[in-house]
Amino acid sequence: MDWIINDEMGLTVGHVVGWAAASAMVIGGVIPYVPQYLEIKKTQDADGFSLHVCFALLIANSLRILF
Repeated sequence: MDWIINDEMGLTVGHVVGWAAASAMVIGGVIPYVPQYLEIKKTQDADGFSLHVCFALLIANSLRILF
C-alpha cells in the first residue's frame, strides 16, 4: 500500500522519498568540503588543504553513489 499524493501525476510517497534520498546523496558528497573551503577563504592560506583528504572523500562518495 503506497500513499498517492497527487492522483493526476501518479506521484507516491515512495517516489518523493526516492528523489529526496538521491538528492541527499549528491549534495552530501559536497558537504565535507565546506568547512575546509571556509577556513581557506577566511585565512587566505591553503596550508590546511589536503589533497589526500579530498581524494579519499571523492573515492568514498563515488563508491557510495555507484553502490
